[in-house]
Amino acid sequence: MNRIIGTGIASALLIGGTVASAAPASAAAQGCADVGMKGYKISNVSTLYKGTNIYSDWVDDTIKHSISYTKTKTGTVHASGTVGVEAEVGAIFAKAKTSASITVGKQWSKTQSWNYTFWPKNKAGKTKVRAILTHESKKFKVRKWVIVASSGGACKTSWKWTKWITAPVKKDSNVWRLQYK
Repeated sequence: MNRIIGTGIASALLIGGTVASAAPASAAAQGCADVGMKGYKISNVSTLYKGTNIYSDWVDDTIKHSISYTKTKTGTVHASGTVGVEAEVGAIFAKAKTSASITVGKQWSKTQSWNYTFWPKNKAGKTKVRAILTHESKKFKVRKWVIVASSGGACKTSWKWTKWITAPVKKDSNVWRLQYK
């Protein structure tokens, strides 16, 4: 066995010049050289619009008038679902970009003069209405995996955790909506 491993190292030195080991020698000798590799699987991507901090005052929805909103303010939306994985958020968002073609961030913000007018309709069972700026966000499932050696020495994927994350897209993709209560 030692002779086979020694021959493999000698061959590697002849071919590449250096030998690097990312796995314990016992696992590599048994066939799993990828022990310790880790990554993320992104799935179940959907689009939703999260409310920002920009909204009009509440008004009675029984009054037949418009709602106007004019103010210079910074609108913001923050990612949610990242508790416990804060140190990994950058890597998770990078994986979301490459595997699901979505560009999201920890937050979106924009300062401008917002000026909109709406004519709300009376909605059954509701008494108040306001205009609210929403921003496009992506909701997706993240699973963290790591490669371990099975008892027989073969590589095996071990799933460490699963989380649902909602994060704002980086581009300006906003929609004004009427919110009732």
